[in-house]
Amino acid sequence: MGSDVPPVEAILEVAGLHHAAVKRSWYRRVFFQATVVGWCAFLAPGLYNAMQSTGAGGQETPYLVMAANSVLGCMMVLTCALGSVVANKIGLKNAMIFGTTGYCVYAASLYTSNRYGNQWFVYLGSAVCGITAGIFWAAEGAIMISYPEDSSRGRYLAYWLAYRNGGSIIGGIINLAFNYSGTKTGSLDWRTYIVFVALQCAAPFVALLLSPPNKVQRGDGQQVKAPEKIHTLTEIKEVIKILGRKDFLLVAPFFFYATFLLSYAGSYLSLYFSVRSRALASLVSALAQITANILFGSFLDWKRLSLNQRARFSYIGLMALFGGTWIWATVIQHEYGLHKPDLDWVDKGFGRGWALYIILQVNFALAYNYGYWLAGYMAKDPAEIVRLTSTVRAVEAAGGAVASGISSTHAPLIVAVGVNFGLWGLAVIPTYLVARKIGVGVENTTASLEEQGPKRGGEISD
Repeated sequence: MGSDVPPVEAILEVAGLHHAAVKRSWYRRVFFQATVVGWCAFLAPGLYNAMQSTGAGGQETPYLVMAANSVLGCMMVLTCALGSVVANKIGLKNAMIFGTTGYCVYAASLYTSNRYGNQWFVYLGSAVCGITAGIFWAAEGAIMISYPEDSSRGRYLAYWLAYRNGGSIIGGIINLAFNYSGTKTGSLDWRTYIVFVALQCAAPFVALLLSPPNKVQRGDGQQVKAPEKIHTLTEIKEVIKILGRKDFLLVAPFFFYATFLLSYAGSYLSLYFSVRSRALASLVSALAQITANILFGSFLDWKRLSLNQRARFSYIGLMALFGGTWIWATVIQHEYGLHKPDLDWVDKGFGRGWALYIILQVNFALAYNYGYWLAGYMAKDPAEIVRLTSTVRAVEAAGGAVASGISSTHAPLIVAVGVNFGLWGLAVIPTYLVARKIGVGVENTTASLEEQGPKRGGEISD
């Protein structure tokens, strides 16, 4: 018709998508960003979890590590709470780089404790890890909620968490390879930690590959809405506002509960199971977590149910599973508290007690996945995503610090079971009051965006 612009390109120009259509770079796509965050999670918290999933960091008894983990948790409460402030000041990419640096120090401290009996370095390593990990947790959560399209957020969360659990898989293989002959309770082979330290040192270099929000290219052509940088004091005031919000106060018990069970699980495994059984548990629990998160993430994105139905049904299913697990744990722990077994995988009765540890780890993974998904829909704008992920992680860290403090004492483990069961009961109803409103009404900005956004297939793509 006399125009020099082809019809398709003209449409793209009008829609504002022409530049994105002709200049898409693979290293700017959401999938690549999720992969970078995933590899960071694999090398840093993933391998950290692999050490923890052997029970108390692989040490002979849980008490030193649990006391140090309490220090770590206390530091994380502060740094997670200030995570959005740091991210606002230095950006999400730099926050991720900084956040990965402390994990190798923690692993090195466990090595010196295991081989030389050094205790002070364990406390120092925990403090350093707590300072950096709090920033890491805030940054990775904000990226994985804000970068993907709303319609594929659940699957991207599962994809990211698969890498984190993948760290536990590789760590589990390392643990099992070095500790296959350990048929009694005790500590891991010291050589195990050298491998962990070497791998975790690579994490900051992987984080350098991350793109800042303004350069990320989504598959739907929409730009990632990066929060505007504001004055630090103003940012702190906004964080304080989050702490006073009704919906945040209602979900706080759930996030406090989410990591509380890990300290009990670690003490339980280290006190009652052989070294090689603990190494095997770190491998199998990671595989179970990945499988559970893939299935759960697919359900959270399942379009045959409304957003509100997914939020409610998944929460009810989760809490029913958690409650059933604590009934099981009460029975097993009562029995073990009386007889104090030393179980290896060739012993009679090994499976029923060992399987409890695996399901506890699955419970944690599902709570983690749902918590992030829920926080994403509670956010009213991009800046609130960073603030919400920071503050809920601070609550999680507080739960972990208190739980580790309890486990660092010689209190009977049945007490820890009772406290966990009680926290589960406190979280059930308040969090449901928030979950039942997800996707209802136009006041939920993120839910509205999902309903307006393009329908996506079952695969992760962009």
